[in-house]
Amino acid sequence: MLRDIVERMIPFNRRQEEGPQTRLALDIGTEYVKAIYLELGSGGAKVIGVGRSPQDYANMENGAVANISGVGACCRQAMSQGSIMAGVKPKEVVIGIAGQFVQGAARIVERQRPRAEKPLSRQELLKHVREAQEEALASVTKHTKERLGYEQLDMELVNSSIVSMTIDGYPIYNPIDFRGRNLEFSIFMTFAPLVHAGAMRTIASRLGLDLVGMIAEPYAVAASSLTDEAHEFGSLVIDIGGGSTDIALVQQKGIVGTKMMAMGGRAFTKGIAAYFHKTLREAEQMKLDFADGIGSPEVAPVVQADLEIWLDALLIALRELYSGTRFPPRIAICGGGSGLPGLIEILRSEKLTASGLFDQRPEITLLEPEHIYGLADPKEFLRGQQDVTPKAIAYQAALVQPTIPYVGGARRS
Repeated sequence: MLRDIVERMIPFNRRQEEGPQTRLALDIGTEYVKAIYLELGSGGAKVIGVGRSPQDYANMENGAVANISGVGACCRQAMSQGSIMAGVKPKEVVIGIAGQFVQGAARIVERQRPRAEKPLSRQELLKHVREAQEEALASVTKHTKERLGYEQLDMELVNSSIVSMTIDGYPIYNPIDFRGRNLEFSIFMTFAPLVHAGAMRTIASRLGLDLVGMIAEPYAVAASSLTDEAHEFGSLVIDIGGGSTDIALVQQKGIVGTKMMAMGGRAFTKGIAAYFHKTLREAEQMKLDFADGIGSPEVAPVVQADLEIWLDALLIALRELYSGTRFPPRIAICGGGSGLPGLIEILRSEKLTASGLFDQRPEITLLEPEHIYGLADPKEFLRGQQDVTPKAIAYQAALVQPTIPYVGGARRS
């Protein structure tokens, strides 16, 4: 599986002679900031503390930071809660990143080595990876610039991971020191506008933390939760957050693309607020009560109408992600919005099946935190559907190695 490949490429125990390490993972969501404290030991990673802080409505927009100072204050509050539980104050942080302009793309790279008898070195592999990253960054920058109508635009590669690799057709998990002529690998990369990635760096700096990585949220969930069968036969992962819905497509035994659409749980809150003439906070409580089965039945038709709009937006996003191969008949959903009554039913509706994107009606699975493999949570700090994404980010945060270089920085075109 993908996560097994990642673990072999960047194992947990690289610095175990120094004893257990601690690290912080931040999930900066539209509704809440979640701070997850990790201990990285020889037996793997485990959660040792969690803190949560509600966001002000002006802090985030469509899954992206809109108020750096406000988000920083929420992070401090969440970190304060989590550090009391964990009893540590890590210096390293990995931040989950989402938003409608965050893009993920997979690229298959083929290289013919001039000296087949020479063992593949780390330096040679990194050279090929850097070339692929530069090519992809140029392509994504050009596409995004045309899409937004800008003459110049700064984009940044924020995360990169080798998904699979073969040498002369043989699958290889760790290619270092192997000999062979024909090198082929699949690499998944995440790109974000400089303004978005720069905001994350500013927040980390103001918190006094060393930012060692940014992880695309749909990638984190797909890479951390899917079974061997899901990776073998494919799946769509849909994360319904507060400000956006994030999609990851798994095909050909790996993640081949991600897409973010700017409609999440907050859109349903706004719909309730407008219909009933309530404040956003009052409408949010009405939505939560409805989801818990104790709210007014008058909320149901308002939510259903917005679910129809959400499905139309989802189909538009899926068509942009579509590459000519029908989507796999498996959909895994998660996020705070995944528990909204009627959401699973609308994903099973005829409109999705009749879109021409699927060969058959997809099977819907609701992800739970226990589906995130590889990260121990002995005190069960992360238990609800809304905790799937932060736990996935935390697991990927445990894998990040700051010593592994990749092509970063912004590209202007």
